[in-house]
Amino acid sequence: MSILNTRRGKSEGFATVELTMILPFLFLFIFATSEFGRLLYQYTALNNTIRNATRYLMTNARLATGVVSISADVEADVIKLIAYGDLTSSTELLPNLSSSSITISVDGDFVTLNVSYPWQPIFLDTLSTFGLGNNLDISFPLVSTYTMRAL
Repeated sequence: MSILNTRRGKSEGFATVELTMILPFLFLFIFATSEFGRLLYQYTALNNTIRNATRYLMTNARLATGVVSISADVEADVIKLIAYGDLTSSTELLPNLSSSSITISVDGDFVTLNVSYPWQPIFLDTLSTFGLGNNLDISFPLVSTYTMRAL
């Protein structure tokens, strides 16, 4: 019996050491997975709202002699559709999306809607280089472009 007790006494605490070694990597994996899922969700929401806003723009734009004309009211509605997802809503669809990042361009009978959304992660804004240089900024723009022909 004394041999079993000495072996058991030497191995106590190894599980705690192993857990403290693997836990930071496990948390990093969980947080990175949730950030990537959030990024995909926001990019999909951005693409869907731009597609819907472009369809709205095309149904309300005027095509006269091969040239598309867009009124200021329709352009304001399109910007509201992109920012809020609906003309009647007042809740932002994506945080930090400003109207200055939305561009509407007309080329003949084609209209292009371009939005650059500044994506910001929740958990970290920068990655530390641990004194080996400047920290790395991990925020970047999500750019979505949608082109449609006027009917």
